[in-house]
Amino acid sequence: MSETTETPEIKILIVDDHGMVRFGLRGYLQTTPGLTVVGEAACAEDALNLLDTQPIDVVLMDLALPKMSGADAIRLIVQRHPEVRVLVLTSFLDDAHTLPAIRAGATGYVLKDIDPDDLVKAVQATYHRQSILHPQVMNFLAEHVTPSSDAPNDPFVELTERETEVLLLLARGLTNHAIASQLMVSENTVRTHVSNMLAKLNVRDRTQAALLALQHHLIPLSEVQPYFCDE
Repeated sequence: MSETTETPEIKILIVDDHGMVRFGLRGYLQTTPGLTVVGEAACAEDALNLLDTQPIDVVLMDLALPKMSGADAIRLIVQRHPEVRVLVLTSFLDDAHTLPAIRAGATGYVLKDIDPDDLVKAVQATYHRQSILHPQVMNFLAEHVTPSSDAPNDPFVELTERETEVLLLLARGLTNHAIASQLMVSENTVRTHVSNMLAKLNVRDRTQAALLALQHHLIPLSEVQPYFCDE
C-alpha cells in the first residue's frame, strides 16, 4: 500500500556574488516541495568550503564570481565532488563563458531570463542527471563549436551501431522518451545505451557527449534542436 512516490529532498547550494539574487532564488526555490536551499556562497572559495562540510546535490551557480572564473570553479567542484551536479544560472552567453563552463563539467546552462517554474524543473532535472540547456545556449553551441581536427584517434570508434544512433538522436536534442519511441525500445534500454556510450567516450554527461558530436560534425548543425528539459 505504501508505494514510494515521494520525491527525494534535493539539497541546493546557491553561488552568486549578489546578495539580492541569492535572497530571491532562495525565497522562490524554498516554496517548491522537495527543494531545500542548504547554503549560499558569494564566491567559489566559500562554495567549496560548504561542499566540503555538508551534503549538497545541486550547485546553482553564476559565472561572474570574484577571484576565480566560473569555469575554474566548476572544474574544482567536479574534481572534488564528482557526485555533485552544477547548473549554471547566468546572464552570459559568449565565447569567454559558455563553452569553458560546459567543458569544465557543468551539467546544465540556463540564462537568468528563465521562467521561475522552468528553473525549478531545471534543478530537478539536473538532480536526475539530465542535461539542461537553454534554447539560446544550444543555438550558441551549434554556431560556435569547431571540430577537433587535431584529435589523434576517432573518439567514436568503440561505439556500437545502436550507441551511435542514440548519440546522434541525443545530440539533436531528443529526450530519452523520444529516443525510445523512435528506436522502438524501452526507456530503460535507452538509459543503458546512454550510460555505455558516455563511458566509452569518456565524457561526464549528455551535454559533453552532444558537444563532442557537434565538434566532429556527426550531424548537420541545421538538425540540432534547442532543448530545455531532457525528460
